[in-house]
Amino acid sequence: MDNKMATQQKVKTIYERQFGFQWGMTYCPSIMAVRNEAPRGSRCSQLNSRKLGRSIHLISTHERTFAQLALYHPRLFDLHEQKMLSPAAMLHPLHGHPSAIGMSLGSTSGTVSIADRIGLKHHKVTVECADGQRESTPFPYLGDLLLYLKDESGIPYAINWSVKGSRADFAENERKSVKPLVQQRRDKEKARLRHLLEEEYYREMGIKTIRVSSEDIDQTVAANLSLLYGCHDDDFDLDESLLDDYSCDVELAIDDGVPVSNVALSYGRKWGRRDQFIRKFYKDVWARRLSVDLFSPVLIDHPLQRAERDILDVYAELYKGDEK
Repeated sequence: MDNKMATQQKVKTIYERQFGFQWGMTYCPSIMAVRNEAPRGSRCSQLNSRKLGRSIHLISTHERTFAQLALYHPRLFDLHEQKMLSPAAMLHPLHGHPSAIGMSLGSTSGTVSIADRIGLKHHKVTVECADGQRESTPFPYLGDLLLYLKDESGIPYAINWSVKGSRADFAENERKSVKPLVQQRRDKEKARLRHLLEEEYYREMGIKTIRVSSEDIDQTVAANLSLLYGCHDDDFDLDESLLDDYSCDVELAIDDGVPVSNVALSYGRKWGRRDQFIRKFYKDVWARRLSVDLFSPVLIDHPLQRAERDILDVYAELYKGDEK
């Protein structure tokens, strides 16, 4: 397939996946984390989510980190990754959701209109129509992570997370490439306008955009979330009352400074399924049924400390959706 055909097919695929989505349907991202779709050189991956009932497609390790941070929030009810920014006018992404019935939701004029207003030359491609004629069409820009949460009163809202490896990456396209000063200035202006476009797109709908990067999350927290997430949807074939007793003994062990592995090994010797007891501990921590310090490595063969700082409090600003 030549480049023109590949580009045309890519545009068609994005529109087919994104247009027509309604709440109750399974969300399909614009780009999937598979070899023939993910950008060349990207470190793409998929997260299987029991909460969402599908795989989440992430294009970088940084997206994966922040997707796990998003999923950790108990009031998150959906997450749309690789979401198309509509070139044309579009309703609020919560439109049609059962929890949003009766709410006054905004809309957006679309990226073409916004690009004209801010002075950005919108990316366009030439496609072949059904009658064989060729025409220029806007190539859709994509966002990273769009979070859907409910506040303490149960009112739904959305937040847009724009993800980069570092804060400096927001300031310049292809920042690490060697380039002349003139090109560097152009790339900085392109980056500024591209991020402004996305922020204005969501601002028109009353949705806040937050720029997040590796500097915005403690790396130990990130590693712990990745460890815990691997057990978040585990099922166990052990008796529920036995698992409850185990969880209580784990609580006591942590308070007494005894490594969790001691308890898991003891239960394993008596009941078998040692690995299930270990994974039950990780699942309880992820589900916030068991409080341990996530700003220190969660090592089950070492004494653990109770959490003095809750992740949801430390990163509360990232979850606030109060854009006006």
